[in-house]
Amino acid sequence: MRRKLLFSLIPSILFILVVAGYATNWYSSRYLTQALQRTAQVQNLSQAREMEQLLDYFRLSVCDLAKATPGEDEFRAAFRHWSVYHPGVAVEISFIGINTNESSIMVRTRNGLAAIRPDQYNFIKGSPVSEALKLRGLKPGVVQLSRLTEVVYPPLAFEQQAGPQNFVLYRLTTPVHDAQGALRGYLVLGLDSQALRNILSLYNSPKSPLYAFARTSETRFSYFFDDQGWILFQSENLEDPDRELSVEFARLGMTGDFGMSEYSKAFRPLPKHMGYWRMVVDVQAGRVGADYVSPGQEAEGLLSADHFVVYAPVLFNSNPERGPEIIGGVAYVDRSRLGDAAEFRHLDVMLIITFSGMALVACVIVFVSRAITKPLHELAAEIRTMFENKTLRQIRLDSRDLESTLLTRALNKMIYSIQEKQELIRRRDEQIHQVQQREKVSFDSEVPASVGWRLVGDIPDLVGQSQAIVTMQSMIRKAASTSADVLVVGETGTGKELTAEGVHKFSNRADKPFISINCGGLDENLLMDTLFGHVKGAFTEARNDRKGAFLASDGGTLFLDEIGTATDKVQKALLRALSVRRIRPLGSDQEIEFNVRVIAATNVDLMELVQRGEFRDDLYYRLKVITIQTPPLRQRKDDIPVLANHFLRELATGTGSREFGLSRGALEKLLEHDWPGNVRELKNCITRATAFAEGEVLYAEDLVFDDASVSPVSLFGDSPQAPAQSYERSLSAGEQAARREHEASEPEGDPGQQGAAAGRAGGAAGKLHGAMGYNGHSEAAGAAKGQPEPKAANGLEPGGNQRFQVALRLAREQGSFSRLDYQRAVGAEISQRTAQYDLQVLVKGGMLRKTGRGPATQYLLA
Repeated sequence: MRRKLLFSLIPSILFILVVAGYATNWYSSRYLTQALQRTAQVQNLSQAREMEQLLDYFRLSVCDLAKATPGEDEFRAAFRHWSVYHPGVAVEISFIGINTNESSIMVRTRNGLAAIRPDQYNFIKGSPVSEALKLRGLKPGVVQLSRLTEVVYPPLAFEQQAGPQNFVLYRLTTPVHDAQGALRGYLVLGLDSQALRNILSLYNSPKSPLYAFARTSETRFSYFFDDQGWILFQSENLEDPDRELSVEFARLGMTGDFGMSEYSKAFRPLPKHMGYWRMVVDVQAGRVGADYVSPGQEAEGLLSADHFVVYAPVLFNSNPERGPEIIGGVAYVDRSRLGDAAEFRHLDVMLIITFSGMALVACVIVFVSRAITKPLHELAAEIRTMFENKTLRQIRLDSRDLESTLLTRALNKMIYSIQEKQELIRRRDEQIHQVQQREKVSFDSEVPASVGWRLVGDIPDLVGQSQAIVTMQSMIRKAASTSADVLVVGETGTGKELTAEGVHKFSNRADKPFISINCGGLDENLLMDTLFGHVKGAFTEARNDRKGAFLASDGGTLFLDEIGTATDKVQKALLRALSVRRIRPLGSDQEIEFNVRVIAATNVDLMELVQRGEFRDDLYYRLKVITIQTPPLRQRKDDIPVLANHFLRELATGTGSREFGLSRGALEKLLEHDWPGNVRELKNCITRATAFAEGEVLYAEDLVFDDASVSPVSLFGDSPQAPAQSYERSLSAGEQAARREHEASEPEGDPGQQGAAAGRAGGAAGKLHGAMGYNGHSEAAGAAKGQPEPKAANGLEPGGNQRFQVALRLAREQGSFSRLDYQRAVGAEISQRTAQYDLQVLVKGGMLRKTGRGPATQYLLA
């Protein structure tokens, strides 16, 4: 739960904090940006108002000058006045009279104010004469502002000017009338556009009237555009006031048209630059504003992607009756790091708040989850203890909350249900197992290993189809194809002599004698005489000649079993005979050749005997030309069903009696045994079982292994444990395991359980005593002879035999009884499982019989 709370609440809270941080950062950045925009708008409006004031100043000056009689003296006086208040702004003044003789043009040069020769008026590019002619019909008091115009005065226009004079001018034009109101001509004043540009440069420099603090080095600039959207000039370095006009920065990131008819350096962006044209439309409507503008690829090195532009219109009061008119606008491109710094600081604060909040929430979750999950952990510990102890029991917890109490109750109900189901399943499995254990095995269909069992050649006892037998068969055939001597190694009862017979029968000596000598069954002298023979008179008892085994098996095979028991004298004689292939019978002076294949067999490790000096190494290597290993039965248990079926058929054929079957329990018992006596032990076990079996099927209790067999005295003597031990050995491994599991499942200290083992032993004893005709009672098997056990509080002795007496008494008195009746009669100290097992022992022992199934099961006297 702690992990779920951490993984659910912390991400949720983190998400909320992140969203809140993002929202607050967005709003704070937005309002901070608005504040920066407003600050930039103040500067931009100041630039626009400064340009308006300058133009209005010269408009008024032109109106005042038009009221007087225009002449060179008046022009010089006006220039002196303007140079005091606005030096360098006015660069050209002219009077274009209706009478051309009255026309006069004066231009400010490096040498002062110079008059233009009248014969050069037509050679002036952007001549004021042409400007005046365009404006015929102006009313008195109206001042017309021209478009930005490039003006070039040729050198000949000046009397003392070496080169041409170039200007980019705004011209203010107003009509001049005489005292009678008749139009005399037009007064034209040319203003240097650099003066207007220098206003923008001033406000973008540290000398700005609005300068309050040092700003970072980001690129900032202003530019002026007319009401048609032509960008005319931009701010420059204030330290270079005479620098030519340009629009280099203003046009970055935009494409468009260069040059209009009057001014070649003007630039107008294409309509695709929607942000710029929205600004122009706002200015045309007289609105101020701000907008984010993307700088484009060309301006990436100079402008940031998040820079903004503020703009304001520039007004000119051309006609006082009509009011000011918009002649263009000033745009200010600003980029401040204040917003970034504020965002970084905001992120730092949010990061601190987030980590602190996460730590606080984590601590709260840990403490709260501990309080919530403590009962659950206690409950889990109880269940874990049950699993470790492999027991199911009711859970008891001191729960203080409703949820834990409800969960504990639900688990206890589930545990009770599982216990009932387990007990039911155990009973059914036990019944099914008991029935299956006593079912007859069908070797032809249910045991695939027995289908198609085969023999090696004509040897009926060498049976099997396991890989070990297949390998041994192959070795026998290969060894039979040669004439070399063979050493057969294997445990007792694995078929060493049968292997030797197989080698003989598959060889080219099959029609010759096969003689078998057991070297361990004869003493040294008798073995020597048996092997090598003697002549008449060789010793007192030698009344006739005797060939011996070597000569008797001439042309055939001589099998020497248990060669490891041969004495040193016998080993020497065998070594010489095998080396020279000749023997000298006892008492004879002549050596006789023989043609015999020798097959030796042993159940011991000859090499170990050689190392101990008990067997000659030269004889060992003489015999060990070909070695055949006979596998023990425990290594080829797959052959046990085949062998058991073969022996049962063989016994039926040999005795002429019925053929016995084998139950599943008996087959399991055969498969679980290790068979130290190998195939011989298996055959003896089956033979013994068929001799004492009462029916046509051999059950597990009919099989008694050689190492578990006991004499009648030990089985039915005075020892009270002997019958139970014999009965225990007669059970199959599966039945023994089930019984041990049952005994282990009983809790320690249970009086009923303490007596269960003795009771079962007594039941087994009673069964065996009854079967053999003894008159002993079950009490004698439940306690040591002459040593009565102490009685319990309910009057019963703790041994199981006393409980059996209760069961038998119930059967005699009531005719039949149930398991619950038996538990009530014995007492509360006996568990349901122990009572069930006691009754099963009595049924198996033949004392009781069972009728019905499930809860309707009843027990009666057999």
